[in-house]
Formats: sequence, C-alpha cells, structure tokens
Amino acid sequence: MPSTHGNSPRPVSPSEPSASGDVERLVTALQDPTRRRILLSLVRDGGPQTIDDLAQLVGVHRTVAFTHLERLADLGYLEKSQRRGRLGKPASLYSSKPGVLSFTYPARQFVALASILATGVNSLGDAAPGVAKAAGLRFGEDAARQGTRSVVEALTPLDGLGADYRVEGERILAGNCIFLEACDQAREVICAAQAGILEGALHAAGIAGTVLPEGPLPTRGCAYRLTRRGTGI
Repeated sequence: MPSTHGNSPRPVSPSEPSASGDVERLVTALQDPTRRRILLSLVRDGGPQTIDDLAQLVGVHRTVAFTHLERLADLGYLEKSQRRGRLGKPASLYSSKPGVLSFTYPARQFVALASILATGVNSLGDAAPGVAKAAGLRFGEDAARQGTRSVVEALTPLDGLGADYRVEGERILAGNCIFLEACDQAREVICAAQAGILEGALHAAGIAGTVLPEGPLPTRGCAYRLTRRGTGI
C-alpha cells in the first residue's frame, strides 16, 4: 500500500508539479472502494483478467467494472490487451503494471539506483553473474527459516519480497519479477541474483541443490530450475 518515508510528510508544493500530479493520481485511483478492490485484486493475482472475471470477483455489474478498469488504465495503473485465438469478439484483458503501488514522497529513485548498480556489476564481464548470485545467496540465507520440510516452506520467508513464488515440481516460478526495472540493463546479472536468493533460502533450510534461471514466463515473471544435489534431476 502507499507509504510515506522520511521524518515527516512535506506539503505538496505548486512548484513541484510532477510530485503533485503523482499524489492526485494515486488518490483518484484509490479513493473509490470498488476501484480500490479491483486494483488490489489485479496487483495480488498478477496475471491479466477479463472484465467479467473482475466484476464477479468484486461483486459488481460488468458495466461498473468496465468503468473502473478504464479509469485505472487512463491513470496509468493498468495495462490493457486483448485475448486472441477464440471465436467471437476478442475479450479485453487488464493487468497491473509492475510497482504500481510503490509510492514515496518525495520520489525515491530506487529504479535508477538498481539500474546503476546492475550496470556496474555487469561491467565485471564473465564474473558478473557469479558475483550477483553470491550476493543473492547471502541475502537468501539471512532471510531463510531453519528446519523446513519442503521447498514451498523454505521459500515462505521470501513472501515479503512480492515475487509471488510458486513451486511446480523442480521449477520455481516467480510470478512477479521484483527486479524488473533493472532487468533491461543487465538481465543475466539480475536473474543470477534472484537465483542466488532462492538457492540461499533453500540451503539455509537444509535443502541442498542448485538454482539456475530458465528465462521469462510467457505472461509475466520468470522461471528457475532447481537441481537437487545427488538426484541428477
């Protein structure tokens, strides 16, 4: 949810039109309870949904849902696409944009910082992925829970990152790439860092193995392959 960082909030100044516009846009998006439920549902579930899906989910008529969805899209919080490959008129699909509810005032340049750091690590050349993975591994180990019995339980402490990790066999799916904004600058480094986070959490929980990136998922997020030590999987 929206948060304000710093010692105390500063009043919005007319001399700061960009920040003022961001505040007004966020208030407009969240002030209506139905619109707020729709937006939070899309942020939580990650994948694109139709008007009918969302209308049923929040308990309103599809016309009401459509009005709110279009308003959220106009405000820049949703992405709109169409579902192809079916008979009849293509259905409109709506999905939330990454980081849509990340808000601070004054704006913190976390995306720029992440891009700068990713680019800096990437300049190490062939050593860059290993360095990134080692850093991620240490982070994952610190966040882990000892003595878990499954991969799902081992990854539970990472829920706060917002990656929406899911386990399918020996694959770990991150429904939301938490480093997406820096990924364009150094994809190999970013994927290695997240693989290290997963591997570190598993190791600290007593699950031996190696985690390697598989690449982006068809919709959003990315996949990782877990090879358990001694299994040959």
